[in-house]
Amino acid sequence: MNIVVLSLLSTIVFGVIDAVFFLLFEETIQVKLRRMLHISLIVAELLTGGFSGAAAIFASSKFRLSLDEDVFLINNPLLDVTGIVTGTLVVVFAYIFYRKYIKCYLFPNNC
Repeated sequence: MNIVVLSLLSTIVFGVIDAVFFLLFEETIQVKLRRMLHISLIVAELLTGGFSGAAAIFASSKFRLSLDEDVFLINNPLLDVTGIVTGTLVVVFAYIFYRKYIKCYLFPNNC
């Protein structure tokens, strides 16, 4: 497989993990953090972003290291930005599709 595509794929994984973490856990974790630590919403958002980034870096680094053992990957900031934005957009469009079509089909009373 093409080295550029594999390098891009590793950063897309980062973007997907980061966006999924934010999408699924942002509100839940922020409420718990605010209750447990008695902090403002802004600080809770910063902590959630930090946790999201840390989880995404951990998972994508593991993915990238396993790819790096087999193939040389390119480290380029433009590829990183493109992959992160692409991964985030994949999650955004999947969520919009879910909300617009799947959720209404599965739960017609919630539309």
